[in-house]
Amino acid sequence: MDIKIDIVSGFLGAGKTTLIKKLLDSDLRKEKLAILENEFGEVSIDGDLLNDTKVDIKEINSGCICCSLVGDFKEAMHEIIKQYSPERIIIEPSGVAKLSDIIKSCKSISKNNNIYINNIFTVIDVINYEAYINNFGEFYKDQIKNANTIILSKIENNDEEQIKKISRLIRNINKESSIITAPLDEMDGNDILTISKEDIKKSNEKTLSIKKSFKISAVNKVSHSHSADNIFNNWGVETQKSFSKSTLEKIFKIIVNDKSYGNILRGKGIVKLEEGIWGEFHYTPGKFKINKATKQRVGKIVIIGEGVDKNKLNLLFNING
Repeated sequence: MDIKIDIVSGFLGAGKTTLIKKLLDSDLRKEKLAILENEFGEVSIDGDLLNDTKVDIKEINSGCICCSLVGDFKEAMHEIIKQYSPERIIIEPSGVAKLSDIIKSCKSISKNNNIYINNIFTVIDVINYEAYINNFGEFYKDQIKNANTIILSKIENNDEEQIKKISRLIRNINKESSIITAPLDEMDGNDILTISKEDIKKSNEKTLSIKKSFKISAVNKVSHSHSADNIFNNWGVETQKSFSKSTLEKIFKIIVNDKSYGNILRGKGIVKLEEGIWGEFHYTPGKFKINKATKQRVGKIVIIGEGVDKNKLNLLFNING
């Protein structure tokens, strides 16, 4: 039986999990699906957010699928295939993973299996595009360049000219992929898949053309020095502490204004709220939101960035440990 692999890539907080939920509400639900989640850090959040989908989920924590975790990735893939026998595996890599490395890892598994890469999505945060491309060009450009289909997120409060500008900048990096500029919250999963199907067709035709036109006589080995752990670090905690919405908003205002906590690029969590409910919060530079969440066994908080000061964050969130 053939197994399709769909990759949903995107930098920290771009909206990968939101896209996956859209896809799970599409015609893909007619297939037997499994999800491979890769979190950067020891505390997993995204897997909890997808639990309500009733799809089989396998998680890899404490790094990104690329260099150090490639063995764990292969083992997880083989475990998913053996345990669940899926028709399709959706992979959500860490936001700081290089998409080219994910593709390479998938291809290394597909050699001896009936597995092939299908959709390759990259979600782009319009609000932070220019800041991220300037500061993290290696990761960001790689995720754009290797996508089949690119989806712009957080466009609701951006004017049409800004969206056109970002689209032009993306087009300079990837001249082939479709760029979807409709609001992700309003998109239908089947519409996204229809566009992606055409992108896959274009990609296959391009690959076939290259194979027909060129004969490769030699391949030079290239050294590979990338490691997200050398650039980003994280703070993660499990807690039974309750928070008010106003307290969480205040905490992230402090984080924005006081860089001694680190250059915080992503915050997310599921925690008990003092109002007697559970809340799911998300932070990226320039945006904080909190929504109602289903009850969890334990609250979880993850902060990712550069130079993250774990001790100061423990004190800020008033969490011992």
